[in-house]
Amino acid sequence: MIIWLASYPKSGNTFVRSMLSAYFFSDDGNFDFKQLKSIKQFPSKKLFKKIGITTNDSAELIKNYIQAQEYINDKAPLILLKTHSSLFDINNSKFTNLKNSLGVIYIVRDPRNVVSSFANHYNLNLEESANKMISDSLLGESSDEKIFTYILSWKKNYNS
Repeated sequence: MIIWLASYPKSGNTFVRSMLSAYFFSDDGNFDFKQLKSIKQFPSKKLFKKIGITTNDSAELIKNYIQAQEYINDKAPLILLKTHSSLFDINNSKFTNLKNSLGVIYIVRDPRNVVSSFANHYNLNLEESANKMISDSLLGESSDEKIFTYILSWKKNYNS
């Protein structure tokens, strides 16, 4: 079963994963950046390719989120996964369901702080950053390693 570490981008997900990975994946409780890889991200291009799902068609990806999670759950009885995705229903396709998810740790950061962090990280001015946060959007880029993530607006992400 999946336990989600969910948050809007720039809200502290990496910080929480650092603490959890030091606790669960180290022998001495000391953090090492290599341990972050123990808590994988969803969605993941590598995962979708492994199970034979086309990664260059966003509609196909969304349609197969549940199938990908079923694959994960067949391989591991309990797993922590990071996501910035909202809990959404797009074109009758759900992000997840109760059959695949045990729970969620939702990380919240004051949105006023997220605006400045988001602006700094993505090289935006504060107004552009705030406008991005209030609109439904995709995060990331499609490349050999990365895949688009449907984060929606800060409000919808938080309320989901």
